[in-house]
Amino acid sequence: MVGNSVKLLNCNSLDEISHLLPKEKRVIVIIDSNVKAIYGKYFPFPHIEVNASEKEKSLFVVADIARKLMDLEADRDTFLLAVGGGITTDIAAFTASIYFRGVDFALVPTTLLSQVDAAIGGKNGVNLDGYKNVLGVIRQPSFTLICPQFLKTLPQSDIKGGLAEMLKTLILKDREGYCKAASLLKRGYTLEELSPYISRAAAIKAQIVESDQFENGDRKLLNLGHTFAHAIEKEIGTSHGEAVAIGIILASRLSVKLGILAHQEAVTIEEDFIKIGLETKSPIKPEHLFSSMKRDKKRSGDSISFILIERIGKCTIHPVQIARLEEALYDLS
Repeated sequence: MVGNSVKLLNCNSLDEISHLLPKEKRVIVIIDSNVKAIYGKYFPFPHIEVNASEKEKSLFVVADIARKLMDLEADRDTFLLAVGGGITTDIAAFTASIYFRGVDFALVPTTLLSQVDAAIGGKNGVNLDGYKNVLGVIRQPSFTLICPQFLKTLPQSDIKGGLAEMLKTLILKDREGYCKAASLLKRGYTLEELSPYISRAAAIKAQIVESDQFENGDRKLLNLGHTFAHAIEKEIGTSHGEAVAIGIILASRLSVKLGILAHQEAVTIEEDFIKIGLETKSPIKPEHLFSSMKRDKKRSGDSISFILIERIGKCTIHPVQIARLEEALYDLS
C-alpha cells in the first residue's frame, strides 16, 4: 500500500525482479521504449511504452497512458510498474497517482541518476508549456527497486551524471562513504564494486525524505549544488548531472568564501571530481549566472537559501544576500 514510508529493494540480478513483485495483483508495466528493447523480457506483463524526453513529459502523454490502461481494463487493484530513467518514472508515478484517484505502483529505475536520486522521494509530475514539473504530487511508491545490472548498457556520460548526484548525497551525510567512493572512482571500478555506494546514497536520500516528506527541513539539503546547477541548465541546456557536479564545486567555493568550510576540504572535493572525470568549471560568465540565479525559486526577499558545506559529511542551509552573491560569483568562477 502506498504511504509515507520510503521502501527500497536491492537486487543483484535482473532475473530476481519478477519474483519481487506482488503476486496477488495484476501488474501492468509502463516502460521506456529504449529500455524495453533491451530488458523488456524481464517483465512478463502487459507493457505500455513511453518515449523518454522532456517534450513527452506532459498531460497529453499521461492521458494517452490512461486510455491504454482503460483499454487493458486496469482497475483500482491494478499494480503499475514504472521501468526507465527519471522521466519515465515521473510520468508513470504521476499517472498512477491520479488514475482512478490513485493506484499502487512501484519504480524500477534503470539509470544511475534515477537510482540514487530521481526515483526516490515521491516527487512526481509533468511539464506544462515548457515549464518543468509544474503539475505534480508527492506520493510514495510501494517500493523502489535498485538493480545496478541495468547500468551495464548505459553510456559513460550518463554514468558520470549519476556519479555527481551519488557523491552529492554522500557529501551531505557520510564522510567515510564519500572518501571510500571517491577513492574507488579515481582508481577505476566495476559495477559490483560501485553497488554498495549506490545503495548507500539511495538509503541516505530515503532516510532524509522519510523525516521530511514536504521539504520543510532536512530535505532541502538534497539541493546541494542545485541552485547553481539549475541556472547552468537553463542558460546552456547542459545535462543535469554535469551541471550538478559544477554546482557542487561552486557551492564548496562559496562555503569557503563565507568562512563555513575549510579551504583544504574544498580542494579535496575539487581534486576528487577532476580525477574522477567530472566537470568543475562553470561554462557561464558570472553576470549571466547571477541573472539566472536571482530568479531561483529558493529566493526570499533579498536573499537566496543555499546548501553549503561545513565539512564532507555535514551541510547546512544558509541564506546569502543577493548583493553579496553577485560579488562572490566573480571570485568563484
